[in-house]
Amino acid sequence: MRITDCRYDRDRLRLTVAYRLIAHEARTQTIRHCTGLSGDRIRKLYRHYMQGQAGPRVRRKRGKSPRQMSFFRRSVEHELQAATFGALLRCCGLLGRPQRLPGPRIEEVARFCDVYETFLCICPAPLITFEHAWYLGQVLAHRDEFVLARCPDCHALWVRDTLDILPDNCAACRAARLPDAAPEDC
Repeated sequence: MRITDCRYDRDRLRLTVAYRLIAHEARTQTIRHCTGLSGDRIRKLYRHYMQGQAGPRVRRKRGKSPRQMSFFRRSVEHELQAATFGALLRCCGLLGRPQRLPGPRIEEVARFCDVYETFLCICPAPLITFEHAWYLGQVLAHRDEFVLARCPDCHALWVRDTLDILPDNCAACRAARLPDAAPEDC
């Protein structure tokens, strides 16, 4: 048995991706969904590979994964970072393809990790965690209630709620209009 055989490449990729997801502090359920590894195997990976690492300690997050799009509407910074991440997903071809299998392909998860790591390089103080980014990617890929659209004013990409009547433009344009909308003296 040779470890260099092609039949082991998929297993090695699955373990490599699981290691990357652990480093991004993804929850066990998300790692299980993305890689197909068991929860016990994921916990063993964390215990054996992450606890001995030098540098900042990786924390295991517990509980349910984020499932609220309102997180991305908390502030202008949240909206701009969501739009930036959505644009990166779109550029890398991770949006708009129908999913054939119950879970994502391991190669797509590896590319998603690449996109998130690029996002971390672009945004010096990211507000969006990996779990939030994963959820945003799933929602934008469905093209149902939330879509990546062009702003009618500045033509920048932004995450638009298709069921929302207002606002009809991106967060940057809305923020630029705020000082002009000051109430007049009576």
